[in-house]
Amino acid sequence: MTNQRYHGIAMRIRIITDDFTSALDGTACFAGHGWDTAVLVQPEGTGTAEVVSLDTNSREFTPELDHHAVANAAHTWRDADVLTLQFDSTLRGRVARDCSTALAASGRRKLLIAPAFPSAGRTVEEGRVLVDGVPVHETAFGKDPTLPVRESSIPALFRAHSIEVKVARDVAHAGALLEVHDAVVVDARTEAELDTIATTFAGARDLLLAGSTGLLRGLARVLPRPHSAQVARVGYRDSASACMRTARRPWLVVGSLNPQSRRQLVIAQAQCRVNVLATGESRLPAGVAPQAALRDLVLQVVNLVGSGACDGLVVTGGETARRIIDALPTVSLRVCREIMPGVPLAEVQTATGTFPMITKAGGFGDDDALLTCINALTGAKP
Repeated sequence: MTNQRYHGIAMRIRIITDDFTSALDGTACFAGHGWDTAVLVQPEGTGTAEVVSLDTNSREFTPELDHHAVANAAHTWRDADVLTLQFDSTLRGRVARDCSTALAASGRRKLLIAPAFPSAGRTVEEGRVLVDGVPVHETAFGKDPTLPVRESSIPALFRAHSIEVKVARDVAHAGALLEVHDAVVVDARTEAELDTIATTFAGARDLLLAGSTGLLRGLARVLPRPHSAQVARVGYRDSASACMRTARRPWLVVGSLNPQSRRQLVIAQAQCRVNVLATGESRLPAGVAPQAALRDLVLQVVNLVGSGACDGLVVTGGETARRIIDALPTVSLRVCREIMPGVPLAEVQTATGTFPMITKAGGFGDDDALLTCINALTGAKP
């Protein structure tokens, strides 16, 4: 494995992800460091920015089925300086299948898997994903109403798809294993360890990187800021400040049924006055999503935005956020910065105007996370 060092040279960083909130938070960390970023929600879209993320919307596809958007993106972006497959830090979705698909379509020889996101409590130890020290399948994510996590071990998860993954205890061990094996997962307990992984392997042109937002945040921290961002720094500040506009009529939209998001909702409502739309908490049979309730919620949001009754959104739940963007006459989507690790602020431009939107995955953040998002949107002091 060899990598390149970039000194002021424009790089092309391409991110294939399976969920809308992931697409946003995976680029927010780069935007915060001055990179030119873009988020695509249509597979046929093209991106000329330095950092481009595509939401393939594949998380809830069954693992047995091919997903052409993943393969097409990996093939189209096969010559990118850094090619990353981003997946959920708690292993929800088609992690093994999408990694296998992207690796084959990209033509790259090796796969390095780094799922850790330490600042969000997700670590990798002996090849297992832990949440606050507990194997992820033993946490609330194991009882997720739509995508329950059944396995914490990366090798076991991939073995079910006939892919052998070796476990590396650190970066040096990962490099040695990649010399003789095709797929390696590397342990990481701290942000510093993720930074070392990013520093060591970014730019290895025969390598597909796969991981959560934690890995992308590491890449954003260690890769040298592009020359274009350095010479246009004033313009960047002006662009970022445009996303600092406050909302006077914000709405909190809770589409996630994760117990953590529901605790966050209760605390937010107790601490501030905010309009709320939320799907019901009734449990449905395994594999059945509350589609009717979600459609109704999305329609209400579109009507609120269109009527001017809403000038800012905080949305928790990736599918909910994606459905809202699809239903609005969205012209463009610009990621501005992170409110907290893995929680981005974006500016949504529609045919009738622009508004700020903060998105958060259902299980992310402490109990005050939604309250923090609302305060950031309104400019209120915590």
